[in-house]
Amino acid sequence: MKKTIMILFALAWSVLSWAQNISFEQYFLNEGSLRMDVFQCGNADSSHYVFERFVIEPYFGGSKVNLIDPFNFGTNRVKVIDVPTNTVIYSRGYNTLFQEWKTTDEARVMERCYEESVSVPLPRREAYVILEIRNFDGVFEEVFSRLYEPNEIFNTTEQRYVFPVHDVLVNGTPESKVDIVILPEGYTAGEMSRFQQDCQNLVAVFAQEEPFASRMNDFNFRAVLAPSEESGVDIPASHIWKRTILNAHFDTFYIDRYCTTRSYFSVKDVAANAPYDQIYILVNSSRYGGGGFYNFYSMSTSGNMSSASVIIHEFGHAFAGLADEYEEPDNPLALLYNLNVEPWEPNITTLVDFESKWADLVAPGTPIPTPNTNAYNNVVGAFRGGGYLSEGMYRPQRNCMMRNYAPFCAVCSRTIEAVIDAHSDQPVSVHETHQLPESSLRVCPNPATDFIDVFVDRKGCQAEIIDLTGTTVKTVPLDHEVNRVLITDLPMGVYLLRTNGETKKFVKQSL
Repeated sequence: MKKTIMILFALAWSVLSWAQNISFEQYFLNEGSLRMDVFQCGNADSSHYVFERFVIEPYFGGSKVNLIDPFNFGTNRVKVIDVPTNTVIYSRGYNTLFQEWKTTDEARVMERCYEESVSVPLPRREAYVILEIRNFDGVFEEVFSRLYEPNEIFNTTEQRYVFPVHDVLVNGTPESKVDIVILPEGYTAGEMSRFQQDCQNLVAVFAQEEPFASRMNDFNFRAVLAPSEESGVDIPASHIWKRTILNAHFDTFYIDRYCTTRSYFSVKDVAANAPYDQIYILVNSSRYGGGGFYNFYSMSTSGNMSSASVIIHEFGHAFAGLADEYEEPDNPLALLYNLNVEPWEPNITTLVDFESKWADLVAPGTPIPTPNTNAYNNVVGAFRGGGYLSEGMYRPQRNCMMRNYAPFCAVCSRTIEAVIDAHSDQPVSVHETHQLPESSLRVCPNPATDFIDVFVDRKGCQAEIIDLTGTTVKTVPLDHEVNRVLITDLPMGVYLLRTNGETKKFVKQSL
């Protein structure tokens, strides 16, 4: 069954693919990971990044063979570039709370800064960590880059939080399994035994829900026993405030059931006690709610009768990049979707390029769009409504975990299966339809202070550095594939570097 699902998955997306060919041993150290903490600051119209620190952490939980993201999911993406060879050696997509906040009314009248953190394998030598954001047309754009230098003295190895780790269910080594670390929010020291029981309950929920139930041997679950000072969670609308380790709260974006935390550095600090691919935060509350962000974190409460469904639904977002399939006219997140392009989420479509989604699963004769009637129960088609929109967006089946807590539909199930496989120690294919060609020109770091590295695929040419008035302020030879160009003489501002018909923007800031 698993083999059949993966064959269908490959046919649905592309018949052309290339295998993972990045050698972990060549580019990365065997132990530990590199974490980059940044702040993303801005408003509804614009944003920028501020670097905080590099942290060397003790574990890396991911696959050591599937280093290039095969899916192209996420509103954001991190890439790692090996400097000596100008090679992309790692990439992963993810979502952030900031990108959602930008759609709110508040973001139109004020600025905020949100904590953001990415973890990658620990590079052996100099490497650029590059952050990208998908634009409204669905294309990733580089927005920030920072040079990691292994010998930099301020690369910290300090662990802010050190707590015991409880093995809930461990089936194998981190590089061969999906590693889920469970974090407690609002459990006091005296409630740690109850938290451990809630972790067992969480694993039992996964064991009862397909396709996870059939793949439990592919998962590891570990719990970090990190107590909070007070029991419970913040409920701003009720003026309830608790001193908790992760500072989670309901009423995110004034939505009463939306429970999240902006204290992402604390989340990562606590999670660092164990190897992980996914972070699951269990909130000590009987209130209904939660939240989930792709490759960021999942959150749900442990004491509500609907918790089991919420646990799986939110993990669908965080693990497989699945979109909500229901309609919600007032939800500002609907503004994220451009109906003239295909959304990146695998379980919704605008029908702009339906062949790239799940057209292969539609039986001959099924009308597209598909009528939302009992005649098409349990049929894969394209049903109107999804991504909070009632018009212009379509979902695979009438019912699904991502719509109304029904069992996962066929499309969501095969996506989950494929993502599980990508966490293993067996290589999976990277599908060309999901990988836009890399530009032959790259300029890092951005923003820059005293130098930029200019990466080109053809040496023996020259580049122009142009200010925003259109004046060429500097001409530099590019004698190598990687060229370090001093810019200390340039005033602060925004510049364009142009060579071989390509242009890249970078920002010069003060030292």
